[in-house]
Amino acid sequence: MSYPKPLSKKTIEKMFASWDKKTVDTLHMYYEAFADLYGMIQLKEAWKIFKQFEPKIHKKQFMEFSDIVRREDVKYYIYEIDELFSMEKRIVGERYIVNKALVSYGYGKFSEIYLLDEEQYDKPYYAKEDLLEVSKNRLYDSELRKYIANMRFTEGENAGKLFSEAIFLTDTEKFDLEYFKGESKRKLIRQKADKPFSEKLMNAIVDYMEFSDNVVSEVIRYLAENGYTFESEEEIQKFVSLIQTFNNKSHLWRNCGHTPEGLFSAHKNPFPPAIGFGPGLQKAFSDGDIEKDELVRYLNDLGIDVVE
Repeated sequence: MSYPKPLSKKTIEKMFASWDKKTVDTLHMYYEAFADLYGMIQLKEAWKIFKQFEPKIHKKQFMEFSDIVRREDVKYYIYEIDELFSMEKRIVGERYIVNKALVSYGYGKFSEIYLLDEEQYDKPYYAKEDLLEVSKNRLYDSELRKYIANMRFTEGENAGKLFSEAIFLTDTEKFDLEYFKGESKRKLIRQKADKPFSEKLMNAIVDYMEFSDNVVSEVIRYLAENGYTFESEEEIQKFVSLIQTFNNKSHLWRNCGHTPEGLFSAHKNPFPPAIGFGPGLQKAFSDGDIEKDELVRYLNDLGIDVVE
């Protein structure tokens, strides 16, 4: 079942001709905010949040808006429930607002949607008064981005180059270009690939924060695959600390828009956050590149348990 193609701007304007412009603008603003802040949210849940902020707009309008915007070229999709979950039966109103960044291509195009659906289960949605502002700035603006821009490759064809200066195809991007034959998909892959490595790394870190429970080990593996290894214990400690701060203070899709700090505080969880060491770090330990005991002590000092 294919998603319907966007209609022309003129056609969309005709469909909204009888609507109050302010109502249309408000709905556009909140639908986009929900896509940005939550990644995905079922329409009936979005309505519960929306009505707290805009009580003058009726539920009928909120739902009917999804019929039209589904055919508009916006940064999110409006999926029927059976378009995402084939075993579900289509029911009026059982739709999802889904950020386009969650939809890939090929066999696993909805894989991140399914992962996120599991992660969000039974968590409350962020719905404070600053929702619109937070949705535009959900990622914590920390030292991490600047630090990464000034990192230099330690090996390979880019050795000595700044991450912010190097533009090249990663092995994953090369594989995708080989695998996908359709020019539209290949064009999209090239567009995503045509950016400095520092930006790719930041995007990878955000993906790992949203979809992995071993962020640090995943990032170290990603770096190793692309020509970078840490040269000192102090260097990895600084990097881990920056990632931890970035993660804890960012409003994550997996937490329904809450920061890990905020969700932790709200639930008064007596247990500290914990991480495990994935294959990338385990190899670094065995090769002697990283001292495991030192790293464990450092993480414990940050209040992070290490799960063996």
